Amino acid sequence: MAFSICFTTHADYIDEDNGDRYAVGRITIGEFEENFRSSLFEWEKQTYEAQWLHSLERFLAGAQSAVLITFYVNPKESSNLEWWALYRGDGDTVHIQNQLLFYNQLNREFSIAEASNFLRDRRTVSEDGDPISEWHLTLGDLELFLKQMRHPNNAPHGAS
Repeated sequence: MAFSICFTTHADYIDEDNGDRYAVGRITIGEFEENFRSSLFEWEKQTYEAQWLHSLERFLAGAQSAVLITFYVNPKESSNLEWWALYRGDGDTVHIQNQLLFYNQLNREFSIAEASNFLRDRRTVSEDGDPISEWHLTLGDLELFLKQMRHPNNAPHGAS
């Protein structure tokens, strides 16, 4: 599959150093795969999955950008969150970047209900002039994933 984001195990991971609970997930973008740890301090896996579903639905309905939050702890308990930012490109191209959002750099109080409003405009070069890592998909790749996310028991088209 060209795109997916999911948790890889049913069991939670406990950090032995501090006792914090995490879930282990994986994002796949074309040939790229990366594991991530999602804090379960405040959100459960189902909350992350619901945020991904809602954000992807909004994006495919025409929003110019979206965020898939993979690490969330509220601003009173953490300095930042982590998300994968989706930007609509030309035609059916989707640009995806992994980003940290630092709460102390915001000009207003962070609201999880309006998370995508805190996404900065797409940049391809850092302030230091270095290229920003970015991956590319099509809207069709996201549509296929969303269809499978809504109906996980359906076999992929063409499977027997």
